[in-house]
Formats: sequence, structure tokens, C-alpha cells
Amino acid sequence: MNIIVLGAGAFGTAIANELSVNTENNAVLFSRNKEKVEEINLHNTNQSCFPNKHLTKHLRASFDKKEIQRADVIFIALPSPIIIEYLKKLRPYFSKSVLLVNLSKGLLENGVTIVDRVKIELNTENVVALKGPSFAVEIMEHADTLLTLGYSTREQYEIINKIIIDTALHIDCTTDIRGVEVLSVLKNIYALVLGIVDAKYNSPNTRFMILTKAFSEVRVLLRALGGAHDTLFLACGFGDLCLTSLNDLSRNRTLGLLIGKGFFNADYKSNSVILEGLKAVDLVHSFPLDHVMDTLPLLNKLHSFFGSKENVLSIQFDKLVDQKFKTVLTYGTFDLLHYGHLEILRRASSLGDKLIVGISTDEFNELKGKTCILPYEKRKELLESLDYVDKVIPEDNWEQKVSDVKENDVDIFVMGNDWEGKFDELKAYCKVIYFPRTKGISTTKLKSILKEEE
Repeated sequence: MNIIVLGAGAFGTAIANELSVNTENNAVLFSRNKEKVEEINLHNTNQSCFPNKHLTKHLRASFDKKEIQRADVIFIALPSPIIIEYLKKLRPYFSKSVLLVNLSKGLLENGVTIVDRVKIELNTENVVALKGPSFAVEIMEHADTLLTLGYSTREQYEIINKIIIDTALHIDCTTDIRGVEVLSVLKNIYALVLGIVDAKYNSPNTRFMILTKAFSEVRVLLRALGGAHDTLFLACGFGDLCLTSLNDLSRNRTLGLLIGKGFFNADYKSNSVILEGLKAVDLVHSFPLDHVMDTLPLLNKLHSFFGSKENVLSIQFDKLVDQKFKTVLTYGTFDLLHYGHLEILRRASSLGDKLIVGISTDEFNELKGKTCILPYEKRKELLESLDYVDKVIPEDNWEQKVSDVKENDVDIFVMGNDWEGKFDELKAYCKVIYFPRTKGISTTKLKSILKEEE
């Protein structure tokens, strides 16, 4: 298998070196730095990244673009801001069937992932993500390392599985590529927080209290940004969050330690390490996350700190951690369950800890003049099968909402914005939110399409 690794920095070098352990791989480290290429080929070293360490004798380096033409797999290990322009320049040399593997961590403007942007710019679907708890220096020592592969096709999985045979690299898998990409950014934010807490308090009790809260916030953000809940429990999620937050080899944790010790000030903002953490916080905080931001006190505290002129971050644990259990309530008919329904349920569930859904009974639908394709029991069964939904209750009449709110200790009432203002009387009992409907889809439209196809 012909493999090119783009980027001869620490991580690119470490991955290329480990892949070359499998002698069935023809691994080439691509760099535009001719001196570095010569050093690797003549001395089996990359001193700028790994002083006093030797690379395997099977690893070659090259600056010849013709090497790229022969590549079956290309690993991308470049700084995220330069990836797109770099790849566009090399695009004429890519074979049509080449598999692109994104190792780089980051999100682009408006929350677009690197994988999605590469697919658009290079007009290819053959792009996967490979992320997880991994320090380059550990990979150089051939430490067994688990990474998460975000992939689309079985062929992609088989290729990656084949090239890591006989190496110290291992994989778990998901088709949730977006979740893998998003988690690679979120873990950096909370590594900052854990570094601050460890520097200020040096207490295992306090550390794991905040780690628990951090994990909870990552879960909320992952779902709000379109990732799948289960991805959090893979190497790219729980594993990478813990590695980055609790190990001093982590640059973002180191930044947190600086802040916690009071060594941070505005002058540090020109430092590349500072900028990496600062950009992650600012980027995620800028996303239009509706009312989810209210449930993220750790992120909000960090964003507020970076926006101030203070050099010490104060922590009030009762405000950051002690939060009331929140119950969310919404209603609907939910006939012909579709993506628009799933989207509003996903967003509603992210606002609290428990989501209750009231669905109109068949008798109530008759009173409203509505005809449903599915009966109440089937609609109830479908909703109960969703991870987002914790409880389903019947809606028999218009007037029951106040009693439902009281009986279920509801904190937040959610409806689509086509009902805007019509349930404002519930504000006396709980918070009322109107979500925008998902554009381009509705039950009425689907029924119309189905009728036309009969």
C-alpha cells in the first residue's frame, strides 16, 4: 500500500514512522523542506521534532510531487488554517481513488468540519477522519494507541484496518464523521478548564468534580453541533478528553496551568499555544446554539475570562456546578415522523436532563379535524424508541398544558415558532421557548408528496 503523510511536523512524522513498521506499507513523509527531507533519508532523524530519536529505516521522505500520484492513501497532518489551500495545490497529483485521512484537529468558519470542506473543495467523498488520545512522542515510542476512525464505507474501513496491521495503532469506528471532528476541538476547551482547576486547587476531589461537569458540557455541545451521542464514548471522545485534560504533555492543559497560577496576561495572546486554546473557545462560543449556551457555565466562564483584562480566573463552584435538574416539555401530533421532528426533539432534549413529549390522541385529533396515518399507540411507540425522548404522555385537550407542567415539574416548555406567542401564559409556570421550524420539510408537505405518488 502506497502511503503519503502530508506534513513533517511532530504528529505527521510520528504517524508516518509507525505506519512504516508494517513492511507491507510504502510510507513516505512529504515535506517541502528539502533539508528536512535529506535529514530523514540520510540520518533517519527529524531533530526539529524529536531530538535524539531515530526513525525506522523503512520510512522515506520526499518533496517530489510525483510520489503523490502513486499514493493509495494520503494522511493529512497539517495545521488546519492551511489545509485547504495546500490540498488544492496538490490536487492535480491525486489519483481518482485516493483515500484522504484527516489527522488535523479543528473546525472552520461556521462550524464546517475539515472533512466536509475537503470533500467540497476536492469534489470527493473519499475522506475519513482519524482522531483520538495520542501524543506524538508516545507514538514515536511505539506505545499502543487507540484512535477513532470516522468513515463512510466499508472499503474505507478495510483500507485503514489493513495498513495498521503489525503497528501499535488500533482503531474503534463510527460513521459519525462530524462527531469525531467536533470532539477534537471540544476536548481542548475543557483541558484548559482542568488545567486551571489543578493549578489553583491541586485536589483530586475538585479535579474529578470539574471533569464530570466538563464531560456533561461536551455531551451537550456534541449533540447541539450535530454529532451522535454514542461517539462521545469512543477514543475520540472520553479517551481524548481525559488524555488532553489530565496529562502535562497537553498544550491546552499547560495553558490552563499558566492561567491557574496567575501567569497569564494579555501579552501572552500573541503566543501560538495561547492562540490555539483561545480560538477554540471563541469559535465554539460564537456558534448559534439557541438556548443551549445557558447550560454551559464552564465554557461561558472561560470565554468571559479571555474577553476580560484579568490575569486570574476566579471560580465559584456553586454557580459552575450546582445546577438544578431540568425537565423539558413539548407537544405535537408526530404523524409521519421525519427529520424536522427529530431535529426539534434533539434541540429540545439538549436544553435539559429529561424530555417529555405530549402527543395528540386519536380522539383529540378528531376534535381538531386532523386525520393521522398512524394511530396514537404507533406514534407513541415510535417516539419512545428515540434516545432523545424520556417520557411520552397523551394530549387529550388544549387546556391540559398547565396541569402537565405542574405535575411533571417542567422547567422549560418548547414549541415550534409557528406557535409563537400562543403559549405565553405558561411563562407564569416555566420558561417558554419557540424554536424555528426545520426549513423545507413538514408533515403536510410529505403527505402531499405521498398523495401525488399514489
